Amino acid sequence: MLPFFSVVIPLYDRADYIIRSIKSVLNQTYSSFELIVVDDASKDNSVEIVSGILDPRINLIQLPKNLGNAAARNEGWKAAKGNWIVYLDSDDWFEESFLENLEREISNAPEIAFFWSGVRFVNSYNQILKEEIWTPRAELPSTTFFDELRIGTNCGVAFQRDLLKKHNGFDEAFRASVDREFFLRISQREKGKSIQKVLVNCLIGDHKSVRKDYKSQYKAYSKFIALYKDQIQANDSRKKWWYHKMMWLSLYCKDFDLAKKCLKTLKYPIKSSFIFLIFYILPNQNAIAMHKKIARNI
Repeated sequence: MLPFFSVVIPLYDRADYIIRSIKSVLNQTYSSFELIVVDDASKDNSVEIVSGILDPRINLIQLPKNLGNAAARNEGWKAAKGNWIVYLDSDDWFEESFLENLEREISNAPEIAFFWSGVRFVNSYNQILKEEIWTPRAELPSTTFFDELRIGTNCGVAFQRDLLKKHNGFDEAFRASVDREFFLRISQREKGKSIQKVLVNCLIGDHKSVRKDYKSQYKAYSKFIALYKDQIQANDSRKKWWYHKMMWLSLYCKDFDLAKKCLKTLKYPIKSSFIFLIFYILPNQNAIAMHKKIARNI
Protein backbone atom coordinates (compact mmCIF):
# COMPACT_ATOMS: atom_id res chain seq x y z
CA MET A 1 0.00 0.00 0.00
CA LEU A 2 1.36 3.41 -0.99
CA PRO A 3 1.95 6.01 1.73
CA PHE A 4 -0.38 8.99 1.98
CA PHE A 5 2.49 11.39 2.74
CA SER A 6 6.04 11.66 1.43
CA VAL A 7 8.10 13.77 3.83
CA VAL A 8 11.14 15.30 2.11
CA ILE A 9 14.18 16.59 4.02
CA PRO A 10 16.80 18.36 1.87
CA LEU A 11 20.16 17.88 3.60
CA TYR A 12 23.46 19.72 3.41
CA ASP A 13 26.05 19.69 6.22
CA ARG A 14 23.58 19.22 9.08
CA ALA A 15 25.33 16.52 11.08
CA ASP A 16 24.50 18.31 14.34
CA TYR A 17 20.77 18.54 13.67
CA ILE A 18 19.58 15.88 11.23
CA ILE A 19 18.88 13.15 13.82
CA ARG A 20 16.34 15.35 15.63
CA SER A 21 14.62 16.18 12.33
CA ILE A 22 14.42 12.54 11.25
CA LYS A 23 13.21 11.29 14.64
CA SER A 24 10.46 13.91 14.65
CA VAL A 25 9.15 12.29 11.46
CA LEU A 26 9.59 8.67 12.51
CA ASN A 27 7.76 9.36 15.80
CA GLN A 28 4.60 10.71 14.17
CA THR A 29 1.24 9.54 15.51
CA TYR A 30 0.06 9.13 11.89
CA SER A 31 1.73 6.15 10.23
CA SER A 32 1.06 6.33 6.47
CA PHE A 33 4.22 8.08 5.33
CA GLU A 34 7.65 7.61 3.84
CA LEU A 35 10.68 9.76 4.59
CA ILE A 36 12.94 10.87 1.75
CA VAL A 37 16.25 12.47 2.73
CA VAL A 38 18.01 14.14 -0.20
CA ASP A 39 21.68 14.83 0.51
CA ASP A 40 23.04 17.69 -1.58
CA ALA A 41 26.67 16.47 -1.53
CA SER A 42 27.34 17.19 2.14
CA LYS A 43 30.98 17.65 3.16
CA ASP A 44 30.50 16.57 6.76
CA ASN A 45 29.32 13.17 8.07
CA SER A 46 25.59 13.84 7.57
CA VAL A 47 25.23 10.88 5.19
CA GLU A 48 26.88 8.49 7.65
CA ILE A 49 24.46 9.59 10.36
CA VAL A 50 21.39 9.09 8.16
CA SER A 51 22.69 5.74 6.90
CA GLY A 52 23.09 4.61 10.50
CA ILE A 53 19.36 4.99 11.20
CA LEU A 54 17.97 1.59 10.23
CA ASP A 55 14.34 2.20 9.38
CA PRO A 56 12.65 0.90 6.20
CA ARG A 57 10.59 4.09 5.93
CA ILE A 58 13.74 6.11 5.14
CA ASN A 59 14.90 6.55 1.54
CA LEU A 60 18.28 8.28 1.29
CA ILE A 61 19.08 9.92 -2.04
CA GLN A 62 22.58 11.29 -2.63
CA LEU A 63 23.13 13.93 -5.30
CA PRO A 64 26.44 13.60 -7.21
CA LYS A 65 27.36 17.25 -6.59
CA ASN A 66 26.02 20.27 -4.76
CA LEU A 67 23.08 21.57 -6.79
CA GLY A 68 21.27 23.74 -4.25
CA ASN A 69 18.20 23.25 -2.10
CA ALA A 70 15.78 23.76 -5.02
CA ALA A 71 17.27 20.77 -6.82
CA ALA A 72 17.22 18.69 -3.62
CA ARG A 73 13.55 19.50 -3.06
CA ASN A 74 12.75 18.59 -6.65
CA GLU A 75 14.58 15.27 -6.42
CA GLY A 76 12.53 14.53 -3.32
CA TRP A 77 9.07 15.01 -4.81
CA LYS A 78 10.02 13.28 -8.05
CA ALA A 79 11.03 10.17 -6.09
CA ALA A 80 7.96 10.32 -3.84
CA LYS A 81 5.28 7.63 -3.72
CA GLY A 82 2.73 9.66 -1.77
CA ASN A 83 0.14 12.00 -3.23
CA TRP A 84 1.04 14.68 -0.70
CA ILE A 85 4.58 16.05 -0.39
CA VAL A 86 5.59 17.54 2.96
CA TYR A 87 8.83 19.48 3.41
CA LEU A 88 10.93 19.69 6.55
CA ASP A 89 14.18 21.66 6.79
CA SER A 90 17.07 19.60 8.12
CA ASP A 91 17.55 21.76 11.23
CA ASP A 92 13.84 21.88 12.16
CA TRP A 93 11.48 19.30 13.66
CA PHE A 94 7.79 18.38 13.70
CA GLU A 95 5.46 18.03 16.64
CA GLU A 96 4.39 14.38 16.96
CA SER A 97 0.83 15.11 15.79
CA PHE A 98 1.84 17.11 12.72
CA LEU A 99 0.88 14.57 10.06
CA GLU A 100 -2.27 13.56 11.94
CA ASN A 101 -3.46 17.18 11.98
CA LEU A 102 -2.46 17.68 8.35
CA GLU A 103 -4.38 14.60 7.19
CA ARG A 104 -7.47 15.86 9.01
CA GLU A 105 -7.21 19.26 7.31
CA ILE A 106 -6.84 17.63 3.90
CA SER A 107 -9.89 15.44 4.48
CA ASN A 108 -11.98 18.43 5.56
CA ALA A 109 -10.89 20.65 2.65
CA PRO A 110 -10.21 18.50 -0.44
CA GLU A 111 -10.31 21.58 -2.69
CA ILE A 112 -7.11 22.99 -1.10
CA ALA A 113 -3.88 22.32 -3.03
CA PHE A 114 -1.35 23.32 -0.35
CA PHE A 115 -1.20 23.89 3.39
CA TRP A 116 1.13 25.36 5.99
CA SER A 117 1.02 25.33 9.77
CA GLY A 118 1.93 27.57 12.66
CA VAL A 119 5.57 27.58 13.70
CA ARG A 120 7.49 27.86 16.96
CA PHE A 121 10.88 29.60 16.76
CA VAL A 122 13.48 28.12 19.12
CA ASN A 123 17.07 29.20 19.76
CA SER A 124 20.17 27.06 20.24
CA TYR A 125 19.52 26.90 24.00
CA ASN A 126 16.05 25.39 23.40
CA GLN A 127 14.38 28.62 24.49
CA ILE A 128 11.15 29.58 22.73
CA LEU A 129 11.56 32.95 21.03
CA LYS A 130 8.02 33.23 19.67
CA GLU A 131 5.15 31.32 18.10
CA GLU A 132 3.37 32.41 14.97
CA ILE A 133 0.26 31.28 13.12
CA TRP A 134 -0.02 33.30 9.93
CA THR A 135 -3.02 33.79 7.69
CA PRO A 136 -2.73 35.90 4.50
CA ARG A 137 -4.78 39.06 4.09
CA ALA A 138 -6.82 37.68 1.19
CA GLU A 139 -7.94 34.21 0.13
CA LEU A 140 -5.94 32.30 -2.44
CA PRO A 141 -5.54 32.26 -5.35
CA SER A 142 -4.66 35.97 -5.45
CA THR A 143 -1.64 38.27 -5.41
CA THR A 144 -1.81 38.66 -1.62
CA PHE A 145 1.60 36.98 -1.11
CA PHE A 146 3.17 40.02 -2.77
CA ASP A 147 1.83 42.16 0.08
CA GLU A 148 2.94 39.85 2.86
CA LEU A 149 4.54 36.42 2.91
CA ARG A 150 5.54 35.00 6.28
CA ILE A 151 5.89 31.33 5.47
CA GLY A 152 8.55 29.11 3.96
CA THR A 153 9.56 25.47 4.05
CA ASN A 154 10.12 25.90 7.79
CA CYS A 155 6.34 26.18 8.30
CA GLY A 156 5.11 22.65 7.71
CA VAL A 157 4.35 23.20 4.05
CA ALA A 158 2.55 20.41 2.19
CA PHE A 159 1.68 20.28 -1.50
CA GLN A 160 -0.37 17.99 -3.66
CA ARG A 161 2.12 16.08 -5.80
CA ASP A 162 0.17 17.10 -8.92
CA LEU A 163 0.66 20.77 -7.98
CA LEU A 164 4.45 20.35 -7.95
CA LYS A 165 4.32 18.52 -11.26
CA LYS A 166 2.01 21.09 -12.85
CA HIS A 167 4.26 24.02 -11.86
CA ASN A 168 7.55 22.19 -12.57
CA GLY A 169 8.59 22.25 -8.93
CA PHE A 170 11.11 24.69 -7.50
CA ASP A 171 13.16 26.93 -9.79
CA GLU A 172 16.72 25.60 -9.66
CA ALA A 173 18.12 28.89 -10.95
CA PHE A 174 17.57 30.29 -7.44
CA ARG A 175 20.08 29.58 -4.67
CA ALA A 176 18.18 31.55 -2.02
CA SER A 177 14.55 32.55 -1.45
CA VAL A 178 13.63 29.36 -3.31
CA ASP A 179 10.45 28.86 -1.33
CA ARG A 180 9.42 32.51 -1.76
CA GLU A 181 9.78 32.20 -5.53
CA PHE A 182 7.61 29.08 -5.56
CA PHE A 183 4.94 30.57 -3.29
CA LEU A 184 4.72 33.75 -5.37
CA ARG A 185 4.26 31.66 -8.49
CA ILE A 186 1.65 29.19 -7.24
CA SER A 187 -0.33 31.52 -4.96
CA GLN A 188 -1.71 33.37 -7.97
CA ARG A 189 -3.21 30.13 -9.34
CA GLU A 190 -3.79 27.67 -6.48
CA LYS A 191 -5.83 27.46 -3.29
CA GLY A 192 -3.81 27.41 -0.08
CA LYS A 193 -4.76 27.36 3.58
CA SER A 194 -3.21 27.89 7.00
CA ILE A 195 -3.54 25.23 9.71
CA GLN A 196 -4.34 27.12 12.89
CA LYS A 197 -2.00 25.14 15.14
CA VAL A 198 1.70 25.36 15.96
CA LEU A 199 3.03 22.06 14.60
CA VAL A 200 6.62 22.80 13.55
CA ASN A 201 9.71 23.95 15.45
CA CYS A 202 12.18 26.17 13.61
CA LEU A 203 15.75 26.53 14.89
CA ILE A 204 17.09 30.07 14.98
CA GLY A 205 20.81 29.87 15.72
CA ASP A 206 24.32 30.80 14.65
CA HIS A 207 24.71 27.87 12.26
CA LYS A 208 25.14 28.43 8.54
CA SER A 209 21.84 29.01 6.75
CA VAL A 210 20.57 30.02 3.32
CA ARG A 211 18.68 32.81 5.12
CA LYS A 212 22.07 34.43 5.85
CA ASP A 213 23.38 34.17 2.28
CA TYR A 214 22.78 37.81 1.38
CA LYS A 215 24.55 37.66 -1.97
CA SER A 216 22.20 34.91 -3.18
CA GLN A 217 19.22 36.78 -1.72
CA TYR A 218 20.33 39.91 -3.55
CA LYS A 219 20.39 37.98 -6.83
CA ALA A 220 17.01 36.41 -6.08
CA TYR A 221 15.28 39.70 -5.28
CA SER A 222 16.75 41.30 -8.39
CA LYS A 223 14.99 38.56 -10.36
CA PHE A 224 11.75 39.06 -8.43
CA ILE A 225 11.73 42.80 -9.15
CA ALA A 226 12.24 42.17 -12.88
CA LEU A 227 9.89 39.20 -13.17
CA TYR A 228 6.97 40.56 -11.13
CA LYS A 229 7.26 44.29 -11.83
CA ASP A 230 3.53 44.75 -12.50
CA GLN A 231 2.41 42.90 -9.37
CA ILE A 232 4.98 44.66 -7.16
CA GLN A 233 4.07 48.13 -8.41
CA ALA A 234 0.32 47.50 -8.14
CA ASN A 235 0.04 49.61 -4.96
CA ASP A 236 2.25 51.92 -2.91
CA SER A 237 2.59 49.82 0.25
CA ARG A 238 3.61 46.77 -1.75
CA LYS A 239 6.10 48.73 -3.81
CA LYS A 240 7.57 50.29 -0.66
CA TRP A 241 8.23 46.89 0.95
CA TRP A 242 9.85 45.32 -2.10
CA TYR A 243 12.10 48.22 -3.10
CA HIS A 244 13.16 48.89 0.48
CA LYS A 245 14.29 45.27 0.85
CA MET A 246 16.00 45.35 -2.54
CA MET A 247 17.77 48.53 -1.46
CA TRP A 248 19.27 47.12 1.73
CA LEU A 249 20.23 43.84 0.08
CA SER A 250 22.03 45.90 -2.58
CA LEU A 251 23.85 47.81 0.14
CA TYR A 252 24.84 44.56 1.88
CA CYS A 253 26.42 43.50 -1.43
CA LYS A 254 28.00 46.94 -2.09
CA ASP A 255 25.87 47.65 -5.16
CA PHE A 256 25.32 51.35 -4.53
CA ASP A 257 24.03 52.00 -8.05
CA LEU A 258 21.07 49.65 -7.63
CA ALA A 259 20.49 50.89 -4.08
CA LYS A 260 20.26 54.46 -5.42
CA LYS A 261 17.74 53.39 -8.06
CA CYS A 262 15.61 51.71 -5.40
CA LEU A 263 15.81 54.78 -3.16
CA LYS A 264 14.75 56.99 -6.06
CA THR A 265 11.80 54.69 -6.80
CA LEU A 266 10.80 54.97 -3.15
CA LYS A 267 11.01 58.81 -3.41
CA TYR A 268 13.55 59.07 -0.58
CA PRO A 269 11.56 58.21 2.58
CA ILE A 270 13.30 58.98 5.88
CA LYS A 271 13.81 55.36 6.99
CA SER A 272 15.29 54.17 3.69
CA SER A 273 17.40 57.31 3.29
CA PHE A 274 18.83 56.89 6.78
CA ILE A 275 19.83 53.28 6.10
CA PHE A 276 21.45 54.32 2.81
CA LEU A 277 23.41 57.02 4.67
CA ILE A 278 24.67 54.47 7.23
CA PHE A 279 26.15 52.33 4.48
CA TYR A 280 27.58 55.38 2.72
CA ILE A 281 29.45 56.49 5.87
CA LEU A 282 30.39 53.29 7.71
CA PRO A 283 32.45 50.26 6.65
CA ASN A 284 30.16 47.58 5.21
CA GLN A 285 30.24 45.14 8.14
CA ASN A 286 29.63 47.90 10.68
CA ALA A 287 26.71 49.20 8.62
CA ILE A 288 25.22 45.70 8.36
CA ALA A 289 25.46 45.24 12.14
CA MET A 290 23.79 48.61 12.74
CA HIS A 291 21.03 47.89 10.21
CA LYS A 292 20.24 44.54 11.86
CA LYS A 293 20.06 46.27 15.25
CA ILE A 294 17.72 48.92 13.88
CA ALA A 295 15.53 46.29 12.19
CA ARG A 296 15.18 44.31 15.45
CA ASN A 297 14.02 47.39 17.32
CA ILE A 298 11.42 48.54 14.78
